[in-house]
Amino acid sequence: MSRSVFYPIFIGFFMSASASAAPIPATDFDSLSLGSRIVGPVGPDVEVSLIRTNGDSVGDLSSSVSCPAGVTECVPSANPYGTIYTYAHIVTPGVDMPNDPPFPEPVTVVDFDGVELFELGFEAYGFNGVAGYDFSEADLAGVNFSIDQGASGSLAWIADGQGWGTGEAITFFWQSTQAPAGPGGLYSISNPTGSGAGAGPVPVATVVPEPLMPTLLITGLAAMALRRMIG
Repeated sequence: MSRSVFYPIFIGFFMSASASAAPIPATDFDSLSLGSRIVGPVGPDVEVSLIRTNGDSVGDLSSSVSCPAGVTECVPSANPYGTIYTYAHIVTPGVDMPNDPPFPEPVTVVDFDGVELFELGFEAYGFNGVAGYDFSEADLAGVNFSIDQGASGSLAWIADGQGWGTGEAITFFWQSTQAPAGPGGLYSISNPTGSGAGAGPVPVATVVPEPLMPTLLITGLAAMALRRMIG
């Protein structure tokens, strides 16, 4: 699906689902103690543009995923089941740093003020209920954020005003028991006149914990045997 089709649909979906959103208490990003970051193909950070439908950039998005405090090398395949991963996103409206390949470099970067919303365009698989933002950065921008989880499982940070704008970087975060599958998630910001979106890390879909597999297998075999007896 093209950007020009997807973005309006997604924004419209959030508005229709907001009535059933569940509020999340906000945690200050500065209060977290984090371990090392996952190092992907382009390094520990994924740098992309937030692009609107006409191809202009309205901001910068730098994302990373960290292991818990004390982990010196964050390798998901070596971590135990249930490890908490912190997804962090530095969002700067109206400014755009060079992107990591293969993400395109927009020709034009425009001011983007009165930002009211930062949101995920996908289900936050494995979300443990902990999310927030950098309180001091938000205070400098003159805003606070409420956090909602919609019926689709996505997350949204909603500003209490329109003070956030060009050049004001704010760090947002959320936590998941699922490691990232790659930069296939869509993140966006919006104001009353439009929106811009870019790619970022997305957690793998929730899988059945290994300890439950034998029970499920036994249950399945029993069901098959019962069907044969009835038949």
